[in-house]
Order: sequence, then C-alpha cells, then structure tokens
Amino acid sequence: MTSRDPIGTYMRTLASRLGQLDKADAEEVMREIEGHIRDVVEQAQARGKTTDIHALLQGFGPPEALAAPYVAHIRTGAPPPAGFGVIQRVRQTVTRGLYYSGRASGFGVALGLLLLALAKLVQPSQVGVWSTAGGNSIAIAWSGSPYLQAEELLGYWLVPVALLASAWCAELTRRVLRALRRGLS
Repeated sequence: MTSRDPIGTYMRTLASRLGQLDKADAEEVMREIEGHIRDVVEQAQARGKTTDIHALLQGFGPPEALAAPYVAHIRTGAPPPAGFGVIQRVRQTVTRGLYYSGRASGFGVALGLLLLALAKLVQPSQVGVWSTAGGNSIAIAWSGSPYLQAEELLGYWLVPVALLASAWCAELTRRVLRALRRGLS
C-alpha cells in the first residue's frame, strides 16, 4: 500500500481545524473523511493501480476549506457538505425506525390499558389483577381468576389505575415521538 503519512498529516491538520466542535462531532467528521480517503485508496488497489496520495488529498482541498462547511453545518445549521449527507441519511433511517416502532408500541400499550379499564366496567368478575395466596405471583387477566384460591387485588380500583397508566403511557409516547421527529428534520 502507498504511504499513509501524507494522509496522517492531512488528518491531523483537519482535526486542528475542527477544534471548534465538540469532540464527538469532530470525531464523526474525521471518521467520515478518513473513510472516504481510505475507500479511494483501497478501490484503486483492488483494480491493481497505485494511488497518488498527494493528488488525492489535493482533490479534497486544503483541510481548512474542507473543515469550514462541516463546522458551519454543525454549529449554525448551514446546509451540510455533500459527503455529510450519508451520515445524516443513516441517522434519519435509524430515527425513522425508532419513531414508528415507538409509536406502535407506546400507543399500543396505552390502548391496551384503556381497554382493560373499560373491560373491568363491562365484565367486573372476569377482568382484574389477581395474586396467589402466598403473593408469589401477580396476573392481570381477562378470563377470571387464573389461579385457584387467588384473590383480586384492586377490584374496581383497576379502572382509575389503568386509565391513569394509559394516559401516562400515551403522554410519554407523545413526548418521545416529538423528540424523535426533531431528529427526522
């Protein structure tokens, strides 16, 4: 492989120009740019060609000029540099997945708790929270007592408890989704 010393020098200079950013952001930018450089070198090697590292680095431009759009994007929200879009797309894909799975599970649990409260009103003897005589296990069931000699713990108190838990779960889900939605923007 060709000498990587010019790459190391270029990356150290770039790192110094990214010093205005917090460490995690600067490291992310460094990984992306170094990954692009190494990809070009490795692709040339795979084709049996040598790479002129100095020409390659000149193609990226001076480290100062390369760092400026990244710093502007991260610090002021300026449009991201062209290569930075790859990282943003990956982040958005992950965020989108979390958004939709969190939405389904969070609101699903809230709906389940709401239905439990309503079912207790419709079929009070069949819906409840039961405990075995020794208190070793607790079961929430919609089919009557799941154990012989089990005692119901909440009775009609299950209705307000389930309604409050449903409202809390829905509100928590809404807040998490709002934060994730900001990540999609």
